[in-house]
Amino acid sequence: MTSKSWFDHAFASRQKAEQLLRPDLENGLLTRHDYDLAVSFLPGPVRYLPYVHTAVWGGLSALAVYRFKLKVRFPTTVVGVSAVTGYGVGIVHYFREHRRFARQLQDREAFLLVLDNVNRRLGNSMPLISQSDRDKILEHINKRRAENGEVLDAGIEIVTDVGDSTDSTALTDSLPDPNTSQEGTARPKSTWEAIREANARNTGRHSSWDELRQRHERQRTAGRVQQKESVPEEVEDPRAKAQAEFDAILEAERKAARAS
Repeated sequence: MTSKSWFDHAFASRQKAEQLLRPDLENGLLTRHDYDLAVSFLPGPVRYLPYVHTAVWGGLSALAVYRFKLKVRFPTTVVGVSAVTGYGVGIVHYFREHRRFARQLQDREAFLLVLDNVNRRLGNSMPLISQSDRDKILEHINKRRAENGEVLDAGIEIVTDVGDSTDSTALTDSLPDPNTSQEGTARPKSTWEAIREANARNTGRHSSWDELRQRHERQRTAGRVQQKESVPEEVEDPRAKAQAEFDAILEAERKAARAS
């Protein structure tokens, strides 16, 4: 993939350019000036310069051949060569505009790291710069900005694995919590497991309603026990009464016998 096709693919539209460059703007690696300049220039008309030159050169040569066709021996070849020449001139013009764009950047070293981050977010297997060069550039940027009292977010070094998809590395300025990621990948819990966990969390937490309900249950249980204990006494009361009457009759007969 040539540099032109890479830029055309990476920054196909302003929306895509903003999506790819915003993480580096938020973590401080890319300045606001460079961000605004990039999202307006890279997806702009400059990408069509080679094709415009091809059409212009080819069209002018075709017009000239049509006008002087009797004097031109190979008109098709002339038009084809002119179109190819126009494309080459357009490529030169294209890179000159990019050089002018680079000169307008406030921090060209940081923008080089930004382009490498974009390349990795797109999932390309070949990095734009090696990791050793990247570390050196980043160290130089940190040292230079530290002298100005600026501190870069540590998130700029997150995009280091080559081959990741855009979705997984688009937001490189913040890493997800490992515990959160593990919970997100875990299998969904069943209803029974959710109920058990809810009961486990509620253990030791009794509301006033729970206390009243438990107190009422204890009173009902105590009442049932007392009722069970009182039943034998009620059964035994007639026997005791009969025994007392029998004892009274015996005592009366005994007294009558003594009296006689």
